[in-house]
Amino acid sequence: MNPIKKLAGQTALYGVSTILGRILNYALVPLHTDVFTDAAQYGAITELYTYVAFLNIVYSFGMETAYFRYVSLYRNDAQAVKHVYNAAFTSVFLVSLLLSGFIALNADGIAGMLGYPGNGNIVIWLAVILFTDAMVAIPYARLRNENKALKFTITKLSAIVLTVLLNLFFLLLLPEIYHLNAILAWMYRPDMGIGYVFLANLIGNAIIPLMLWRYLLDVKFAIDWKAFKPMFVYAFPILIMGLGGMVNENIEKLLLNDLLPFNFYPDKTPQEALGVYGACYKLSIFMMLAIQAFRYAGEPFFFSNAENKSAPELFAKVMHYFVLLSILILVGVSVNLELLGKLFLRNEQYRDALYVVPFLLVAKLLYGVYINLTVWFKLTDKTQYGTIFSIIGAGVTIGGNIVLIPYLGYFGCAVASIACYLVMSVICYYYGQKYYPIPYNFKPSFLYMAAAIALVFVAFKLDIDPFILRSVTNIALVMGFTLGVFLIEKKTLKYHKV
Repeated sequence: MNPIKKLAGQTALYGVSTILGRILNYALVPLHTDVFTDAAQYGAITELYTYVAFLNIVYSFGMETAYFRYVSLYRNDAQAVKHVYNAAFTSVFLVSLLLSGFIALNADGIAGMLGYPGNGNIVIWLAVILFTDAMVAIPYARLRNENKALKFTITKLSAIVLTVLLNLFFLLLLPEIYHLNAILAWMYRPDMGIGYVFLANLIGNAIIPLMLWRYLLDVKFAIDWKAFKPMFVYAFPILIMGLGGMVNENIEKLLLNDLLPFNFYPDKTPQEALGVYGACYKLSIFMMLAIQAFRYAGEPFFFSNAENKSAPELFAKVMHYFVLLSILILVGVSVNLELLGKLFLRNEQYRDALYVVPFLLVAKLLYGVYINLTVWFKLTDKTQYGTIFSIIGAGVTIGGNIVLIPYLGYFGCAVASIACYLVMSVICYYYGQKYYPIPYNFKPSFLYMAAAIALVFVAFKLDIDPFILRSVTNIALVMGFTLGVFLIEKKTLKYHKV
């Protein structure tokens, strides 16, 4: 099969779980923004899940990528491949057990330190969520390596569906039971509030190990330093890269509350502003859907095609089509931002930061470009460069937010994010061309991007009433742009094989 088509097929399958999963999770955004009328409550959810995002990286410490690398090295030795799986799983399991145990034992103190005294139970639930996420990280990597995208999709979606249903049960049905049925009133605790969001997540996560039981029982615990040491040496820079990536993606959610002047937004406290920004940030996740689906399929794809003589040309084509898809997402979301805001952010106060979403989408697009560019140091075992790039990016992000948030608020976060990924992409491209030259052709991408920005600008300037007619016009603009891109690319493909 054509490798590009194979990658597209795998990406589509992973995209089903990613996109449908996100759509289901997005069903929670209107629910949460409707139930939690105090934006500060949504700000607390945003902040706590930001800490979870950082800790998820620490818990797996780059061993997923190390697993792909060493499986590719020993692909013709089944016993060695099995040993790599055992070593990777054992190390992640033990580290996760120790970390979650420490967090659970100190839950009350950690809750107080974070500014949520009396919520030690939530901290314990988050510790369990982190442990279950880490426990299935290597089995999921094995599924990806074995091209079992369907099983991957089913397990992911099952957990997400259960989590969404439990959110509906805890936040909509239980309060009604509490008010209407005195006998069953004991089931609901009004004071738990946002705790039900994390409890639903905990229960949803718990079914994943049950669905992957064959892969868990297939593990033979192996504390083998000889096998683990080279994997850890390879993985450690990936860990730093991951933490740098989390800084670049999430640090503003931690800094906004502290750096935003108290009266910057007259009708909001900094904590409420964080809740508004967190809700609008969700709309930029549409770009992250494509990136996440691509990463699931891309890592094993790049490693499996590394020895192909035409790999550089192949990777250049992958970059072109990835950027093309990302630009279409940028246009689709930005042009229809008002409609999406009304659909997903049910409470009007949460729409105050919608204007930053197009800029966040540009930042995510640049992040996707960077992810593509990183292939060179993963294939040449020069992952230390990834560490350096991540530290530089984190410095740009933190410095940018510290300087810009007090003066630009939400917009400062978006500008800092764009600057970070632009710097990282340029540096990574420069060194990549020295050590693993890939013939990228960015000229078409720049032209498409210029056309996309022009279209978004025109859509923002259109003043059409009523709202329904304006929405129909915007959708037609997106469809026209997509059709134009398709016709251009179709014409190009007549002369160039994919």
